[in-house]
Amino acid sequence: MDGDTEKSENPTLTSQVVQKLAQQKKHKPSDTEYRIGAIPFGGFVKMLGQDDTGPAEETDDPRSFANKPILIRIAVVAAGVIFNAISAVLIFMLVFLIGVDLPPAVVGGVRPDSPAQHAGLRPGDRVVEVNGERFVDFTTLLLAAALSPEGETISLVVEHSDKTTDECQILPETAPGADLRSFGISQAKTLTVAKFSDPEDKEQLYETTGLRPADVITAFDGRVVQDAHQLNELIGESLQPEGVLTVERTENQTGEKTMVDVKLPLYFDATRDNFKTGYDLAHIYSLVPRLKIISTKDRTRPASFKDRFSGWWDRIRGKTPPDETGPFLEVGDIIVKIADTEYPTYAQLRELTESYEDRPMPITVLRRMGDGSEALITVTKIPRRQPGSGRVVIDIYPALDAEHPVVAGTISVEDGPEPLEIPRGATIVAVDGEKVENFYDIVRIIRKNRGQRISLDYRIGDDGGGVGLSIPVDDDYITAKNNLAPPVSTGFVPTAYVPFEYLKEPYKADGAVAAIKMGLKKTSMFIAQTYLTLRRLISRDVKPNTLVGPVGIVTMSYRIVASQSLTYYVYFLGLISSVIAVMNLLPLPIVDGGVIILLLVEKIKGSPLNRQTQEIISYIGLVFILAVFVLLTFNDIRNLFFH
Repeated sequence: MDGDTEKSENPTLTSQVVQKLAQQKKHKPSDTEYRIGAIPFGGFVKMLGQDDTGPAEETDDPRSFANKPILIRIAVVAAGVIFNAISAVLIFMLVFLIGVDLPPAVVGGVRPDSPAQHAGLRPGDRVVEVNGERFVDFTTLLLAAALSPEGETISLVVEHSDKTTDECQILPETAPGADLRSFGISQAKTLTVAKFSDPEDKEQLYETTGLRPADVITAFDGRVVQDAHQLNELIGESLQPEGVLTVERTENQTGEKTMVDVKLPLYFDATRDNFKTGYDLAHIYSLVPRLKIISTKDRTRPASFKDRFSGWWDRIRGKTPPDETGPFLEVGDIIVKIADTEYPTYAQLRELTESYEDRPMPITVLRRMGDGSEALITVTKIPRRQPGSGRVVIDIYPALDAEHPVVAGTISVEDGPEPLEIPRGATIVAVDGEKVENFYDIVRIIRKNRGQRISLDYRIGDDGGGVGLSIPVDDDYITAKNNLAPPVSTGFVPTAYVPFEYLKEPYKADGAVAAIKMGLKKTSMFIAQTYLTLRRLISRDVKPNTLVGPVGIVTMSYRIVASQSLTYYVYFLGLISSVIAVMNLLPLPIVDGGVIILLLVEKIKGSPLNRQTQEIISYIGLVFILAVFVLLTFNDIRNLFFH
């Protein structure tokens, strides 16, 4: 009786145990690994037995990645790439739903003798279509030129300021010293003084210019200006020692708007920009003034990291030039002689600097002393090659000496007059019988006498002479332009540089459907541009030193966070997701594209490659990717400190 009862209870107990074990197995964590990383931000999903860095783990478990059909495995691997693209679409959709400020496809400036100039583009023109694509911003223009096949024209539809439109074909070219093809245009700026996050930068701006961040320029010398190009034109044509900017200033405390006049020094640029030659010498009817230093190394400040890195770079190259000893070049010095060349022009300065690389180069300058007198001082400089740019420099910013009517030389002018027969170092004493004290006087008299023939008298030492010049009605043959002070590198004596905000416009979708369309369009554009970049790298149309790596991405992220809106940073993340989608699909070992290639080989061959072969392929891929990583990091460091 007891035995029968015991037998009848055993099946019930066994059933309970089985159910308990089944329940435990049911709630057991999956063998698929899900991971989200904070640093670096991202994540992945990894199936049981899956290994992208080598052969899949061999196991009899039917759930293992290696035991799944090849098409299923390809789909699993490709899912990562697909979700990179989907992430980019979602990011861009969110960005355009909220709205993001981007630089519009507006031409800010056109370089002389550039493809843009030959195609008829003008400052203020708005490009509304690029090769049939109407969703464009300024980045679209830059990339269209940079990634175009060599010799292939690009179709642009341009809207002019009078609202008329033209279609033009433009052939991008590579300017001297540039790494990428371009149209020869610059991004449009506003009349608003740029903002700074560093209080020291704000204070320096006010000390050197009298301006404050967010000031809005409304007039130059009493003439109202509507845009940055008009301001530049008025300054350039003024050819005077200083100008007055009228600005609208909003007081931070009260919000009250006031009008303030600020007087700024102006400079004759030593060169005139030229897309094909790099630069042309600036001149006044073939006359080239002497060079004057407007900024140089600030020796009161401790050596910057860039300077220390430059010294380290010299030691690596086995070139350790001797340290320079005083006297040193100073702001306001006028260059009268370099080595054996008297009164060198900017072109001769560049040639001599190159020829004296890592060797002492004597420079004689005319310096105004504390008591107002002038004295000749000889300074020894050691030109050094700048890492990154490859240029040999002596750490000065030269302009033309317009304050003294002394001629450094005369030059031939294309489609212009023959060089005036005036010796180097001659001082112009009179023009058309009127006494002159500087080149501003010379410019004023030449402009006043268009269509006339006038005389020009000079003196050199105890000798004198004169020449005649005929001035056309429609051209005074003056290519020298006035400019505000140029920006200088960190560690230089600050100039009265005025930074302006770049023009930006809101790009915002009308609704969710439009945001999805814009997200899809922007993702497809960035994916296509990434693919084209890789193609141009292979065809050598794009140089490897133009690429950025992790350090560059972090640097750009920091700058965006520091100076841009959160929306723009999210936009940047969408760009990164688009790029990663393409990179993961490359047919390289250890990335998704390489794994897919091996799976296709397995499909064709009927069996996977042996373990040793797969490991060798993986090691080759690792070495290649490590080499690319090192190259990109080198580019990033070079660009960070020397560009």
